[in-house]
Amino acid sequence: MWAGVKSPLMADVNKPEPIVVRPDPLRIRIGPASFHRWATHFYKCKQDFVPPDGHGFSPVPYFLLCRAIELELKARHFVRGVSDVRKQYSHKLATSYNDLESFEKTLTEDEFGVLVGADNVYSGYKGFEYIQPGDLLRGFSTFPDLVVLDQVASKLIFHYDEQYFLEQA
Repeated sequence: MWAGVKSPLMADVNKPEPIVVRPDPLRIRIGPASFHRWATHFYKCKQDFVPPDGHGFSPVPYFLLCRAIELELKARHFVRGVSDVRKQYSHKLATSYNDLESFEKTLTEDEFGVLVGADNVYSGYKGFEYIQPGDLLRGFSTFPDLVVLDQVASKLIFHYDEQYFLEQA
């Protein structure tokens, strides 16, 4: 009656032990050219952005420009040999810009002021991602000038072409 039924407590002596392989974690270094390329993609998305009819203001262009600036600045830090730009700079645009080599700091005072203003919203309280009641009540008047922010992004992103970053990798 119990023939052929095995107890889970009985070991199968004919069954080989499984081989367990635990490889080292895969590490892929994403280089400066990738960050620069993605910066241009975010910038292009901003240029193509059109809010739907009936929707006037949108924080989306601000977010796209700030992300483009962030990625471009990180590309430049990679070229300098900063190994973990995510940890060192996070989303801090002004800090990242200030740490560039002096010859790379091409923004005017006014442009830098707009960058700082954008940074306060972008990395400070993520106001371009999560709308704050205070921003609504103030009519988004604390947001930086979008035209100047676009100039900042363009000036930074198109200062070097992708080939420059490929040659530096």
